[in-house]
Amino acid sequence: MKILFALTGLLFGFNAHADSIPPVETNIAIDRALPEQQSASGMAEAGGRVLVLFTHPALPHKLWAGTAHGGLWQSTDSGNSWTPASPLMRKMTVSSLTVDPGNPDIMYAGTGEGRSNDVALRGSGMFKSVDGGLSWELLPLTAPATVGENWSHINHIAISSAGVILAATSDNNHNGFIYRSTDGGQTWGLVPAYAGSKVGPRNMVYKVRFDPDNPNTAIFMDAYANVTHSSDGGATWTIIKKSSTCS
Repeated sequence: MKILFALTGLLFGFNAHADSIPPVETNIAIDRALPEQQSASGMAEAGGRVLVLFTHPALPHKLWAGTAHGGLWQSTDSGNSWTPASPLMRKMTVSSLTVDPGNPDIMYAGTGEGRSNDVALRGSGMFKSVDGGLSWELLPLTAPATVGENWSHINHIAISSAGVILAATSDNNHNGFIYRSTDGGQTWGLVPAYAGSKVGPRNMVYKVRFDPDNPNTAIFMDAYANVTHSSDGGATWTIIKKSSTCS
């Protein structure tokens, strides 16, 4: 139980948030006319607010930033300068980033800003890199145009040490979902994550976590402050309690 309560602290991360802006075009066609290297302020001006900041687990000077309407950016000098990381994600809303703990060359980026703002920025699915972020490709079964609106916003991605991926997603009506993959994101199953909890509009999941020391243990908290736990790698879930830190 101590691990569970310690993990709940990981669920509360910083969320950059500003006034809503109109949805941007989500065409995934490659745009090769990328800007030159930018300063941190130049990157923010070109990409909008930063939604997620990620540091390479073994190279702390190497960073990635997901922006509201400027796609994914990377820095190799501890954030002093930035360049666009992927022409494929150019102009998209990149809201979540993670790396496979067993192989830091495998990375995942989620698109779509599924926050509580009324004009949430729609995404185009989840992207994967197998070369440390040098190149990216869309995982086809996460594209809303292909599989439906449940993947319009990818709020968070978690990977266990066993390679299981959990994606916390939501649709345009702020309904939340948990998807699970055991094959590197090629196929996904919708997890019955809300068994016994309140099911309905705006029951969203913003963070989902694996215990780094135990790939069978995972935890998330929904919009109703239900702390929900899995002991089988995210396949099934049980509500533990309502968080005392949320009303």
